[in-house]
Amino acid sequence: MNHRLHVALIAATSGLGGLLVGCGTKSDVSLTGNTPAQYSHVWVTVQAVWVNTSGTAGPDDGGWEQFSLSTPSTVDLVAENGGNLGSIASGLRVPARTYSQVRLIPVDATAPLASSAQNAGAIYNFEADYVDSTGTTQQLPLELMNPDKGIGIPTSIKIPIGNVGVGLGGTGTTTGVPFGSTSGTTANPFGTTTGTTSPPLTSTTTGSTTSTTPNNSLAAALDGTVNLVPFTFATNSSGILWSAHATAAYDLSIAGGISGQLSLTNITTSTSGLPNIRVNAETLSADGSRWVVVSSTAVLSDGSFLLYPLATTSSTIPLYYDVVIHGPDIATIIVKGVQVPRPASSNSVTSTSSTTTTLATSSRTYTVPTTTSTTTTPSVTTSGITSSANTNVNAVSIGTLTPRAAAGSPPTSYTANIATAPGALLPAGAVVSFYQTLGGQTEVPYVIESSPIDPFNQVLFYPQALSLGTVDSGTWSTNGTVTMVSAAPKEGAGTYLVAASSPGFSDGPLRLKVSVSPPKSGTATVVVPALTLESGATAGSLAAAVVATTPGKYDQGQLLLSHDGALVATASLDAVLTQGTGGIVTVPGLPTGTPDAVYYATVRAWKSTDPGSVQRQWYPQVIDLRTSTSATIALTVN
Repeated sequence: MNHRLHVALIAATSGLGGLLVGCGTKSDVSLTGNTPAQYSHVWVTVQAVWVNTSGTAGPDDGGWEQFSLSTPSTVDLVAENGGNLGSIASGLRVPARTYSQVRLIPVDATAPLASSAQNAGAIYNFEADYVDSTGTTQQLPLELMNPDKGIGIPTSIKIPIGNVGVGLGGTGTTTGVPFGSTSGTTANPFGTTTGTTSPPLTSTTTGSTTSTTPNNSLAAALDGTVNLVPFTFATNSSGILWSAHATAAYDLSIAGGISGQLSLTNITTSTSGLPNIRVNAETLSADGSRWVVVSSTAVLSDGSFLLYPLATTSSTIPLYYDVVIHGPDIATIIVKGVQVPRPASSNSVTSTSSTTTTLATSSRTYTVPTTTSTTTTPSVTTSGITSSANTNVNAVSIGTLTPRAAAGSPPTSYTANIATAPGALLPAGAVVSFYQTLGGQTEVPYVIESSPIDPFNQVLFYPQALSLGTVDSGTWSTNGTVTMVSAAPKEGAGTYLVAASSPGFSDGPLRLKVSVSPPKSGTATVVVPALTLESGATAGSLAAAVVATTPGKYDQGQLLLSHDGALVATASLDAVLTQGTGGIVTVPGLPTGTPDAVYYATVRAWKSTDPGSVQRQWYPQVIDLRTSTSATIALTVN
């Protein structure tokens, strides 16, 4: 199971006035980003938003409320890092009920360039920009899988009953809106203002009384560290897939964050101008065997960072985060036991007192705050970072920290890559993580670095840079100070446990024999074992009958299967394309028998003598393996 927080949906439910049953308060939709330091821009263009009360509904199932934007909106995930929100739509009239899924409908990179993308400086609707080793800026299209089916986001959002004036003043919700064309209008078009600095307000007049009500705020947080999947194909050709994973959801009215400041003296920045340092918020896995990433962010050029949004402690359930600050050129910093209090009401702030609570899953004891409410003006600490759609971020600070150089001068790091045993490939959508464990009997491994695999070559496209240093760790206290202790991790300085994870599969085991240590020279290599299906899933297969309409036009290709915009499996099409008459391609080992076993097919095909001729084609037919272990599909490659 992939625990990383890849997509999060946020809903704010403030500002309710008089009520009218069945009417939803207007809602605004934004995106926040999180991308590796080497990227200077990651453009994302969205043309529609769907919502459904069913968390397991596939895009072809019923129950969807569909809303097309009057014009597509484009957001740069690099600019919207650290809790900043870029608006993609405003004034959406979502009916008042509880929704379990949201689906973003993107505009494919091959579609005509949207005006919003053009105005932003992009040359594709979905695009990743970076500076290569020669200093040249590369602008590559982000390849989507079945963009017509969208990016599914499991969530739990309660859209409140709206103000009477609001409920009567606008157009009604539109269902069944087609999204293949963005030029038409709908009964409920979105606004498309980008980069608002405060929540849009809806003014309504009832009789002689005028009221101003904030809209609900919905935001999707897209994690480019694992969603951006670079790969190689043909001979010396490369590309980048966008493989979207969605695992968590938040209500902004009860969300919080963790802020901090790093002293960046003598820290080298990347070509994007950002330090190559990232910050994770991690929680214990359900079985208590490891820490898992629930949110991640880049450190900004001034050394500040904000992990936002995060779930907060309720009145009965304490929730703790351990913050992992990491990068190849610094000694990893781990701040334990950070508790984010639930926001107080709009006219109060949270005060804290200390109490001792035992975290049962690891037998650790933390000193954490107990929150009480006082009726004073709100005060929010954000370490100088503001959210463009919500300036009142409820964030606790872990203070100012000074990273140490990883080890000596030079080197401070080494690189590692993976291999797989013969016949034991990783799932195509796998992410490989590198773990270290603090000293202590009850400690379990933390995720230090993560990277998606090249799905076609079963290696990391970029060898993972790993710090050689010891680890600084300390426990957070309510006064914002952390006392650090430096020590080697249990595995030894520069040594990491390695395991893979993937949707639909159980996490790989953490064993010392599956670890990586500094090599005498070159790049270290570790063999990562195959994954087993998660509990409740059964291995199934797909038989694809592939026929090319023009024999000989293509002689190489790949079949990609995706679920909710995330890559699940791949298969080579070379043999059936080369023989001209087509044939059957089998994809084994698919997770079946679970609510998520709904897949769609995309084909990449090209001529071996001209890899630049690559074409993508996606197919509307659903591959439904929720109640079956086998399926067939006919794929005509045009």
